Amino acid sequence: MDPKLVFAVSGNASIDEYYLVDSIPRADEAQEAKDYFQRVGGAASNVAVAMAKLGVKVFFIGAVGGDKQGDFILDNFSREGVDTKWIVRSSKPTGRVIILLDSNGDRAMVALRGANTDLTPGFLNLEEALRGVEHVHLSSTKPEYTSWVFEIAKSKGVTTSYDPGMTIASKGFSYVRETLRMVDILFVNKREYETLGPEYLDSQFNGLLVLKEGSLGSRLPKLGIGVPAFKVHAVDTTGAGDAFNAAFLVAWKLGFSLEQCLLVANAAGALKATRVGAHSSPTLSELNEFLVKNGYEPLTLV
Repeated sequence: MDPKLVFAVSGNASIDEYYLVDSIPRADEAQEAKDYFQRVGGAASNVAVAMAKLGVKVFFIGAVGGDKQGDFILDNFSREGVDTKWIVRSSKPTGRVIILLDSNGDRAMVALRGANTDLTPGFLNLEEALRGVEHVHLSSTKPEYTSWVFEIAKSKGVTTSYDPGMTIASKGFSYVRETLRMVDILFVNKREYETLGPEYLDSQFNGLLVLKEGSLGSRLPKLGIGVPAFKVHAVDTTGAGDAFNAAFLVAWKLGFSLEQCLLVANAAGALKATRVGAHSSPTLSELNEFLVKNGYEPLTLV
């Protein structure tokens, strides 16, 4: 671990309840689940764990309930190496997501935000939480909270990144315009990119735009840089984009070229997709083994 490289990640932390089915049911159609299990999830949670597995210091800023599910999340974070000092225990129930996962690795989800709704400006001492942090990343957070975090981060010289997710992106570019003024790196998938509007992102967003295109790879559309995807058999894409974000940010903060950042991120996302569970992102050694197997030099991230 490089003690000089310290990240803070904020956003949802929830319990993911998986139901394995042959196919995703349509309206008024019933499907019998072949199996059930639960894991810790939430986009920001996934990013934090993925970063910790790459060997950097990570603080998670968020909220969980004072229930057994909240205990489960805190215990999981601790096992994975994520610092839980800045996780608030809420009177609300811990967030929960029901995931229907089919045999092709595709999914449908229903979410209850619960304690995650506590993430509002002033919910904790953010100045103290960001002490010594090099970079702060937010996932799927509303503009009011995101702007509050990033405004304080910028005042402390901390770099920022944001993955709005489809729920936020669906509200349109005007909903996040002011927030994006404080974003150094913006992560979006193709659907989010098209929903926010390439014309707005190209002309009104001045940061680094990273477009995740799944099986097609990833690219930086404003710079004309792209890297193809690795070919893998996907069994669960939940958290693959979050593993991508984590690897990209670690490589970026360590000074790797943008093309190398995309390569490392593609590899991390591909490896995650071959495993079930949002927190099953690769360790640094697993990532390097995968790169060597595919004809690339191993990359020492830390």
